[in-house]
Amino acid sequence: MGFKLKLEKVMYDKRINTKQLGELTGIRWNTVNDMVKNESKHWSVENLNRIMAALELKDISELIEYVEEPSQE
Repeated sequence: MGFKLKLEKVMYDKRINTKQLGELTGIRWNTVNDMVKNESKHWSVENLNRIMAALELKDISELIEYVEEPSQE
């Protein structure tokens, strides 16, 4: 699997929706939506910085996690 955004959970915890986060960060709402669904092909450092600031996150681990792929045994 690899890296995954925890954006959906963080937004739920902070009671904020995709449209609101887009307005706070200046990121198009559909880009935010793709990030929430983990459908983005890549995440720009600029967008991650904007999201971290808007959601008042202090550590990148609050936003991104690493999910190991199941072993092929």
